[in-house]
Amino acid sequence: MTTATSPARLFDLTGRRAVVTGASRGIGARAAQVLDAAGAKVALVARDKNRLQDVAATLGNESLVLPADLSLPDTAERLAAELDERWGGTDILVNNAGLSRPGPATALPTKDWDDVMAVNLRGMFTLTRCLAPGMLDRGWGRIVMVSSALGLVGEAQAAAYVSSKSAVLGLTRSLAVEWAPKGVTVNSLCPGWVDTDMVSDLLADPRFHRRAMRRIAVGRWGEPPDLDGALLLLASPASAYLTGQAIVVDGGLVAGW
Repeated sequence: MTTATSPARLFDLTGRRAVVTGASRGIGARAAQVLDAAGAKVALVARDKNRLQDVAATLGNESLVLPADLSLPDTAERLAAELDERWGGTDILVNNAGLSRPGPATALPTKDWDDVMAVNLRGMFTLTRCLAPGMLDRGWGRIVMVSSALGLVGEAQAAAYVSSKSAVLGLTRSLAVEWAPKGVTVNSLCPGWVDTDMVSDLLADPRFHRRAMRRIAVGRWGEPPDLDGALLLLASPASAYLTGQAIVVDGGLVAGW
């Protein structure tokens, strides 16, 4: 019988290089802080440089502020080149950047559909594609795709968002199977309704709030810290035999859907 690895070592990220997209606020900012607290140095990616700098100021380890628009086709290549030059590569990628364009499907402009897909799916894939070769060469990597509980169920007036997040789950499974033999795991983290800027309008709508309270089993909206444990699991050595999975952190939302 082998001796069990200590929990501290299982979740230790000392010396690891992490990238978090959508890191200027909400779930992304919190993810950066969690990885930093576990010992990683973190590169923060989002469009707003000032907000990224505010997040970087809360971190204890070395960090990089990398303003970028992931909806642009050449952004991923540029980011990968800069990370390789400054850090020699990346060990952990948290693909968190996301966009929503809610509204009736019959009135959804094609441009809104394309904008959502450019960030939520194409941008996620291209950055992953550009950073993964180094992980594969080194034989270790953790890729966390932030999907959504709504990637598992339907929701009215959210056709583009739900479609993009469902597609992320398929992408996760495909990449997981392709890269598992080389030590790189790929999993999806699926938050439920979490109190962030992205859903501030919904949170302020009394009718939606009542509907949410009927559906969320624990009886409250999620907060970014509710994702800490699942994120750290998926980004750490603890997930060596866990890949291609969707970890749903939603307070029981989907279970009672």
